[in-house]
Amino acid sequence: MKSKKGIIEWAMHYYQITLLVLTILVGLGIYGLVDMPKQEFSEFTIRQGVVVGVYPGATSAEVEEQLAKPLERYLFTFKEVKKKKTYSMSRDGMVYIMVELNDEVNNKDEVWSKIKLGLQNFKSQLPSGVLAVIANDDFGDTSALLITLESEDKTYRELEKYMETLEDRLRRIESVSNLRRYGMQKEQISIYLDRDKLTAYGVDTRMLLTTLFTQGFTTSGGSLESEEIEIPIHFTNTYSSEKEISDQIIYADGNGNMIRLKDIARIVREYPEPDSYIMNNGKKAIILSMEMREGNNIVQYGREVDKILTAFQEELPESVSIKRIADQPKVVDDSVSSFVRDLFVSIIVVILVMMFLFPFKSAVVAATSIPISIFISVGIMYAVGIPLNTVTLAALIVVLGMIVDNSIIVIDAYLERLDKGMSRWHAAVSSARNYFSSIFLATLSICIIFYPLLFTMTGQMLDFVNWFPWTITISLMTSLVIAMIFIPMLEHVLIKKGLKGGQDQAGKKKFNLLDYVQALYEKVLTWTFRFPKTTLGIGVLSVVLAILIVIHIPLRMMPTADRDQFAIEIYLPQGAALDKTAAVCDSVYALLKNDERVLSATAFIGMASPRFQATYAPNMGGKNYAQFIINTTSVKATTELLDEYTNAYADHFPDAYVKFKQLDYQNVTSPLEIRFMGDDIVALKQSANTLMAALQDVEGLVWIHTNFEEILPDVRVTLDPVESSRLGISKAMAAADMAIRYNGMSVGSVWEGDYPLAICLKSEKDKGEKDSFSRVGDTYLPTAAPGISVPLRQVSEIEAGWNEGQIVRRNGVRTLSVIAQVKRGYNETNMQKEVEKVMDSQVIPGLPDGVSYEYGGARESDEEVIPPLVKGLFIAVIIVFFFLLINYKKIGLAMAALSSILLCLFGAAFGLWVSGLEFSLTCVLGIISLIGIVVRNAIMIFDHAQDLRINKHIPVKDAAMDAGKRRMLPIFLTSATTAVGVVPMIISNSSLWTPMGVVICSGTVFAMIFAVVVLPVFYWMIFGAK
Repeated sequence: MKSKKGIIEWAMHYYQITLLVLTILVGLGIYGLVDMPKQEFSEFTIRQGVVVGVYPGATSAEVEEQLAKPLERYLFTFKEVKKKKTYSMSRDGMVYIMVELNDEVNNKDEVWSKIKLGLQNFKSQLPSGVLAVIANDDFGDTSALLITLESEDKTYRELEKYMETLEDRLRRIESVSNLRRYGMQKEQISIYLDRDKLTAYGVDTRMLLTTLFTQGFTTSGGSLESEEIEIPIHFTNTYSSEKEISDQIIYADGNGNMIRLKDIARIVREYPEPDSYIMNNGKKAIILSMEMREGNNIVQYGREVDKILTAFQEELPESVSIKRIADQPKVVDDSVSSFVRDLFVSIIVVILVMMFLFPFKSAVVAATSIPISIFISVGIMYAVGIPLNTVTLAALIVVLGMIVDNSIIVIDAYLERLDKGMSRWHAAVSSARNYFSSIFLATLSICIIFYPLLFTMTGQMLDFVNWFPWTITISLMTSLVIAMIFIPMLEHVLIKKGLKGGQDQAGKKKFNLLDYVQALYEKVLTWTFRFPKTTLGIGVLSVVLAILIVIHIPLRMMPTADRDQFAIEIYLPQGAALDKTAAVCDSVYALLKNDERVLSATAFIGMASPRFQATYAPNMGGKNYAQFIINTTSVKATTELLDEYTNAYADHFPDAYVKFKQLDYQNVTSPLEIRFMGDDIVALKQSANTLMAALQDVEGLVWIHTNFEEILPDVRVTLDPVESSRLGISKAMAAADMAIRYNGMSVGSVWEGDYPLAICLKSEKDKGEKDSFSRVGDTYLPTAAPGISVPLRQVSEIEAGWNEGQIVRRNGVRTLSVIAQVKRGYNETNMQKEVEKVMDSQVIPGLPDGVSYEYGGARESDEEVIPPLVKGLFIAVIIVFFFLLINYKKIGLAMAALSSILLCLFGAAFGLWVSGLEFSLTCVLGIISLIGIVVRNAIMIFDHAQDLRINKHIPVKDAAMDAGKRRMLPIFLTSATTAVGVVPMIISNSSLWTPMGVVICSGTVFAMIFAVVVLPVFYWMIFGAK
């Protein structure tokens, strides 16, 4: 204690040095506030990726057996892969395996490098028809900016040229990471074969393919070697434009007769029919996705990009424009600026409350500790590399009342000593020194209770809360140092009289609200000691009521995001044509374009957008899928639009489901998912159909479907091995001929500088000619005999069949999921309960043998989050108990102080219930904060009572009453400042942080009332019985 005494007195004696150090630290905080990296949240590690396997010509069943299963088995050999969350989707000719890494993986790049390298070697073990196996971990990268380059009259090639110029300029920015283009359409040279001319000239596709492939193939021509130098031999490209292709000789005889390609085909340069494309506000567009290197200030990144975009726009033609459709720098700047504003408003509000409740000079002394502590805390955060984001700012707002609490206790003790006649110097020193141990214990207990979450939470939830405990600790420990060193110095200078000195010349006390609060409290306290059992009964009743209220509060661990932006996802049946999907998109755009609240509507037709929010994973594209990114005028406008359109247009268009999706922080594709697992597809479908039929009657559900997609028709061609071999027709050549006939086949490319032009061989179709099953057999195939072709039906059996649109496997097992969306205005947790009732009553009793089930969606997500949270809370309570045990050295008293935690439950539950908010992750952070506050109150009351009972031998009842009277005002002041400190957080209407503000505000007020009323009586009942 001598060393502590020395530090306090030294700081007061050499006050110039103390003030200089404080000024430097505050200056560092102000500088850090401007310069430190800013984020909306901590950096999320996206542990998702996708492995794509391409197997042309294989059915979905063949893809599953020959490609998906081997790939799954190989991927599961990596211990970093989370099997339970890894699933495959087998479709015609392709498999997508959505891979998720374990939550413990922090260096995902290292893991994906191992997977990519391993897949290169593993491909040799797959069927020879598998063209490629590609692992894409960029699937998890989040775009900082999405920029459109759009025009009505420019070609895609011209837009691409502009985009290349823009990229070259953007790469000069140091913090720019990956730049990716989306929506590009490449020109190609199409060769339309005239079948009549082919027949007339006796030319077949074998001859064409051999000529075009070999002429377009580039290989080494060797090199000339001499004693001094080696000279390589290069062959120039045969084709430099469509003219050279047109003039290509296909056949020549000894008489000089030649057949050129242009004699049997029409050669044109064109843009092929796209599989997908992008439109922005009705104009064709291409998109540039920009990412940022970690550790940089995204707001500054946005400003640097802005300068380049503004300058570049001036150089573009009037018909070409640049737009931002996803702007993370703006989101971060708005959210951080809003929180910084809330922080300063909270500081001002807390100071005003103190001025109103506390004697003026005492209030001034205590109030100065708030900005000083906050700025020094920010400076320390800046120095150690903690970023400024909404989570760390929320932590600073939460601790405002706790920060001033340390100063209030010291000032209160100082005033008490002045009233006892102690000199100002000794009163200042002893007020800090004597209370250091109890303040330190209480402060440390608040700090330490947040840390268990860092050990129990995993994945994105851990990323989310990562900096919260550290910010709390830095702030509270800073306030403790300020209370011990700066406050004694300041109170010694400014406060020269105790509370008894606050009387006017007539001897009457000046008006002080605290005196009236104290007088009222003492009357209540007298009543509580008169009816101790009733008092304790009220405490128990509050806990019971809290439990009853909590049961009826809807649960959603991660809320929706407050954005001036939302997404629309459009789903059509598997196999739907792109034109049909585009027609629905046009109708949706027509619906929105005249709405003044909509600023822009960007349509991704046949594809999904890049990931523009960390928790919004891109969908797998396809001709039956489209997506919009809608930007609105405000957060309020977003909510209004979603309220108007979501339920009204979900099933408005025939054969299409339109999902208006509000962005949220919950990484769940579908809120309700019931998975049936087994090997027998028929049994799985039987279970799914039973459930879907039952769910049709559940109010609040929409678009109830499965993930196996619709069964699709296919044409199955089986070559006659004898006849086809006799005629020299192979499966590969037959498939190539059919591809040329119906879709076209790439046979090489032409390079114009750095621009590739694919050469595509197609069959000319008659005007109005339609493809049909009956005409498939009429396709002529060339035989080994020159000039002789035979129809396909002569060498094969052709039959129509049905094929699964998609087969899904999860954790290595066939899994058919029944998926349902929840109508807007309905709570997902409540709807999950309704679905479970249906499962229990109508589905589970009749489950076929070999079929098991599990719940996915929001329930699975919550089950991953809630147990670690509960475990973290439990460990926090255990830690608090041991702190109390160390302090009191008696299990009974430590348990009594620990039980005071229950007193915060009613206020927290009541606040959420009255405000109509959902219980979320931030509510848990609020409850943990309340635990610290309540335990702190209990320590202050019990410490005082213990001191009077043991050291001064005052009777238990008197000691308990005096502890209540003496500690009520400091507890009242701390609670008042804490409660009003989070009011700006509440009125901000943030879906993420308002619930925490409500929990802390309401919980603190009720916990304060219960603490000063119940705890003194509780203490008396414990020791009075002895």
